[in-house]
Amino acid sequence: MGPVVSSVAEQLDSVDFYKVDVDKAPELVKQFGVQSLPTLILIKDGKEANRSLGFIPEEPIKEFAQS
Repeated sequence: MGPVVSSVAEQLDSVDFYKVDVDKAPELVKQFGVQSLPTLILIKDGKEANRSLGFIPEEPIKEFAQS
């Protein structure tokens, strides 16, 4: 899913994307309750606004990121 998210990140200047290595950041995994991969979490104003589990294609990622 990395290449798809990277492509979307290049297209959306108003959204910041971060990739987290769950093996190197177990504290984030616990904090956000990530139980499956891939997981996309949209953070707005410091709070979780939306979450998506599993692979999703480019257009739905754009919609997700702008929701």
